[in-house]
Amino acid sequence: MRSDHPAVLLRTRTFGPSLYSVTFSSPELARTVSPGQFAMLEVPDRIRPYLRRAYSVADAQADRGEVEFLVKTIGPGTAALETLPPGSRLRLLGPLGNAFTVSDLPAGARAAVVAGGIGAAPFPLLFRALARAGVIGDLFFGGRTAADVALADRFIGTVNGELHLATNDGSRGQGGFVTDLFARRAETTRCTPARSSCTSTQPKPSTEACSATSAAWPAPTSVMSQPPGARAARASASSRTNIARAEPSAGTNAARGSCRRTSSGRPASSDGST
Repeated sequence: MRSDHPAVLLRTRTFGPSLYSVTFSSPELARTVSPGQFAMLEVPDRIRPYLRRAYSVADAQADRGEVEFLVKTIGPGTAALETLPPGSRLRLLGPLGNAFTVSDLPAGARAAVVAGGIGAAPFPLLFRALARAGVIGDLFFGGRTAADVALADRFIGTVNGELHLATNDGSRGQGGFVTDLFARRAETTRCTPARSSCTSTQPKPSTEACSATSAAWPAPTSVMSQPPGARAARASASSRTNIARAEPSAGTNAARGSCRRTSSGRPASSDGST
């Protein structure tokens, strides 16, 4: 249930210039949040930012009462958060938003998660859920340069499948777009078909690329992506997730039939407006 939770900053971890994580002690939020949900963060006694900011919950450990956020510094709000000392007290309103659905993935299925830059923020908690469900999760992670995929280090030991990296300039991982890397990998995958599904947030070209690829992939897969780069916190109320699902017939080598699209709200991944 949504509530206004007191939180204490435990630690900050830096992954690269302007990319960091903050971990808070907030036992009730850690117990109730689901993958894909977000919280509105308030720093008391601060002139800027004036209002709470939305952050996707990156990870939560109920047994330790800890909640983690992955953040990219863009303006005064994210800069202030980055410099808070351990022991600082804040308030977290949440959990908010819709959660990713993993209950319809059978044990032994394989899920492909496609993300760009700070768009990977919601996914550590998702990989925890996939592992608990017995689902193998692969991460396809891309950015413009090596600096944009510095968060890949956060997923080492978290991803229970394969970790694929791509950068536009080829400075880390494969050269080119991460959606192209995913498409090439999909083309070489052969296994018994069960279901093909794609979950993607904006930008639209990435959504369409993932949808088209997964619709033709003969593997039981769920593809989830976030837009590359930080988005304004205010976009959390208006951003949409397009879900494309195709149900193949038993024994076929590709998904058949029409594709059904639905929409649901999706949280922002960092405070990009301040």
